[in-house]
Amino acid sequence: MRHAETEAHNETAPAPQRLSPRATEPHSEPAHFSMPPGNRAIDLAGAAFVRGRDKLLAHAYASWLYGKSLRGPMPDHMIHYPRDLRPGRADTADALFHGRWSLPGGQVKTDGSSPFLASAPSEAWSEELHGFSWLRHFTAAGGDAARTYAQTLVAGWIIEAGTWNDIAWRPHVIGRRLTSWVANGALIIDGSDLIYRSTLLRNMARQARHLARTASMAPAGEPRFTAAVGLAFSGLCLSEGQKRLDKGLHLVCRELDRQILADGGHVSRNPAAMHSILLDLISLREALTQRQIDVPKPIRDAIDRMMPMLRFFRHGDGRLALFNGSNEGIDGTIDAALAQDDTKGRPFGFAPHSGYQRMAAGPSIIIADTGPPPPGRYSHAAHAGCLSFEMSIKSSRLVVNCGSTRVLGPDWEAASRATAAQSTLVLADTSSARILRAKFGRALLGTRLMEGPRRVESRRNENDAGIWLEAAHNGYEKLFGLTHRRRLFLNAAGEELRGEDILIASEAPKRLMDFIRPHPVPEERPFTIRFHLHPDARASLAHDGSNVLVMLGNGDGWQFKAASAGVAAAITLEESIYLGAGEPTRRSEQIVVSGKVFRDEAKVNWVWRRLSSKAGSQHKQAPATSLELPDLAPTDTSTDDA
Repeated sequence: MRHAETEAHNETAPAPQRLSPRATEPHSEPAHFSMPPGNRAIDLAGAAFVRGRDKLLAHAYASWLYGKSLRGPMPDHMIHYPRDLRPGRADTADALFHGRWSLPGGQVKTDGSSPFLASAPSEAWSEELHGFSWLRHFTAAGGDAARTYAQTLVAGWIIEAGTWNDIAWRPHVIGRRLTSWVANGALIIDGSDLIYRSTLLRNMARQARHLARTASMAPAGEPRFTAAVGLAFSGLCLSEGQKRLDKGLHLVCRELDRQILADGGHVSRNPAAMHSILLDLISLREALTQRQIDVPKPIRDAIDRMMPMLRFFRHGDGRLALFNGSNEGIDGTIDAALAQDDTKGRPFGFAPHSGYQRMAAGPSIIIADTGPPPPGRYSHAAHAGCLSFEMSIKSSRLVVNCGSTRVLGPDWEAASRATAAQSTLVLADTSSARILRAKFGRALLGTRLMEGPRRVESRRNENDAGIWLEAAHNGYEKLFGLTHRRRLFLNAAGEELRGEDILIASEAPKRLMDFIRPHPVPEERPFTIRFHLHPDARASLAHDGSNVLVMLGNGDGWQFKAASAGVAAAITLEESIYLGAGEPTRRSEQIVVSGKVFRDEAKVNWVWRRLSSKAGSQHKQAPATSLELPDLAPTDTSTDDA
């Protein structure tokens, strides 16, 4: 019951504007302004109040008297087993059966003892363990052995934590556990004896009553939605649950209004969070339909908005883009969700409310982050990746961000959130947004982002020649007085991507404090532009360091070149790490272009060119005499909405 957040209502944004695949008019995206990420006195005071409240409530919830208040009518059976769109894996069930508990937050070897008695490596691991989402792997494995072991684990949990446990009884953990138990109801109930079955149903009713009282106090964002949907499922799938169903659906609709943006993205700007919520919504909609209960309009509308957004974030390999804490997604879940989309619409070009752009031509797909950090209460997994991009060619990824990890500990997690772990420009080895580090503030507010870009603007243009994208952010303005601008051009064939990264002096007016206590500006400000490569890509640097050749898993060859002020830029090939698969780390490489800011300005042009296809045919390209981007169409009269 540990919450360090205060609640604020999000106003509903206007409907998003969509682009046709080959528009002829230029489009500008309004400048995004981020809210102050946190560490303000009001945030700290509110978080301190919530922390104190939760400690007092935890003592009350653990008392004998409160336990008596959870008594009530006992359900005699599960009415419905909803479908879990997250597929299970038999090999994972085998690892769990042998005591290898590798969950987000760490890894534990139990050596035959109960995992609920093991020393937890982190709170995140404990939440995953007590959430029981891993039950789906035993359902996938099937058989009497899997059923018996799963029922043994459930019975063991009821003994160890069924009355009270500080982590296991957090609202979002209860919500995930109840959702998992009803979705795997056949596994944990069928073939069981009467005493076990009665104990299980009675305990589920106790959890559901407590959740009905506390769901709205779950941490803001996806955890609060998880608590709400768990309450709805408990009312839908257990007898005597109509009141809980009504309350759960009300809370689900309220959180959708607060968290799902007008373009279908999640307020945290995390594609994986949006995907996870969508999976639960589809399961809930399906279960309501099968029970012949009307699906509330906010749920139907949210699904309709989120389906195109899922396609937006989908790369050519069918997996998610890696931005702001996202990973590639669980095998099969994206296809399972999109199979429920009746419209089968094509992805749109940009998501103005979520702050992302998508460029698609020929075999190439490019997804770029053109938005500010999310509001502080939703930024605990956000990355300092403004203006980073990813690029996939058919079913192979070329340029990626490093992704995120919750298994390897806080140091790895912090490193994966830094700007250096994203495919964008890094100035003076400093992230464009910083993670809160002060011990007192971090204890209350968590690992939210601080001091990120306050202003991000972008515009795009499409015509028969290709797609242009121009974006800028001021994340380095406070420390260095510089603005980062990035321009991209993808030709119509999708076989050439030209880019331009510019650092220029900011035009923002000085504040009074800048004159009283000006920030020292270092004389030399080195920068690097990083292009992290997917582990399946094989790169080789030319002997003279002028270019890099990259071979993809699908057989395509691509060449990278860069130039600064008309002179070949310093290019190196360095080691990198890929965390996007959600499993143990994979070694990869990164192309690094280095330079220095001179007289408050720097400019680097670079290009990716496709050299060969899988069949080995050569694609003739124009001589690489210049890396400059082509001019916008003469009809372009658009201006930045600055």
